[in-house]
Amino acid sequence: MKKLFGILFLFCMPLGVWADGNNYGAGAYLRQGAGSRASGMGGAFVAVADDATAGYWNPAGLAQMDLYIYQAGLQYAFLPNNMSTSFLSYAFLWPGVGNLSVAWMNFSTGALEGRDETGNVGNDFASSENTVYISYGRKVYEWATGLSLGASLKILQHGLGEYSALGHGLDVAALWQPIMYWDHTIGFNAQNLWQREYWSNTGTTDYSQVNVKAGVALKFFRSAEELYFNHLISTLDLEFSEYARFNLRVGGEYWYTQTLGVRAGYNSQEITAGASYRPENYEIDYAFHYDLSDLAAHQHRITLLLRFK
Repeated sequence: MKKLFGILFLFCMPLGVWADGNNYGAGAYLRQGAGSRASGMGGAFVAVADDATAGYWNPAGLAQMDLYIYQAGLQYAFLPNNMSTSFLSYAFLWPGVGNLSVAWMNFSTGALEGRDETGNVGNDFASSENTVYISYGRKVYEWATGLSLGASLKILQHGLGEYSALGHGLDVAALWQPIMYWDHTIGFNAQNLWQREYWSNTGTTDYSQVNVKAGVALKFFRSAEELYFNHLISTLDLEFSEYARFNLRVGGEYWYTQTLGVRAGYNSQEITAGASYRPENYEIDYAFHYDLSDLAAHQHRITLLLRFK
């Protein structure tokens, strides 16, 4: 049975990874994204990244926390086949230092059927993967107008039956608004640098593929009543992974009022849609993922965001 755990691990990946038929190595479940607002826009969020999920999408975006200096987020996704995923984050402004966030992402499966080398049914086992993000973002306008830089240190943990692994990784990012009076941003995030997991029981190491995202966000209809608020945002992301994998993500978001918004998106694996209700200090986001591959099920995601001045 022990020899088969590594093979069965491939079937414990999140649905978003199954959908494109590729194994992205250690921490592949991280590709599912964080936050229902971003996922409702097809994951085209690297040039937006203006809420408590920025540590995942673009840690440089934490520097946009000018109005609300404390933010917290909680996401839960409804997955089939006895699987679940969740994301919890807290972001805050540290005067004179910059903007920081701490986040936790989990992906778990229920009991999986184990089999020995001859195919006979053995003991059930479960899989649980966790990643902690420690992120930092800061404006560096003294270097270039409208430029922010950021990074996320990641600590990975994976439990698979009686086996366990620990790992690490690094994301580095930038967000740039070259023309300050024009509502647009350019984002960049290099993910999974030096990312790997070390299995204590077997002495083996799993490596992650480097993932690079670059995108642009165009913002229209600036609100005259609320700072840093636009009624319409359109986004485009280009995503490159090792071995020449490429993904195009597009998304849009429209707020009828400051409290009611809708969005939609597309990428090579899915079509997404969502809506938000945002009073003064909290926001409820919903996203629906329609799978295009016929290899995974559709998903529903809900996120609660809290904001404080």
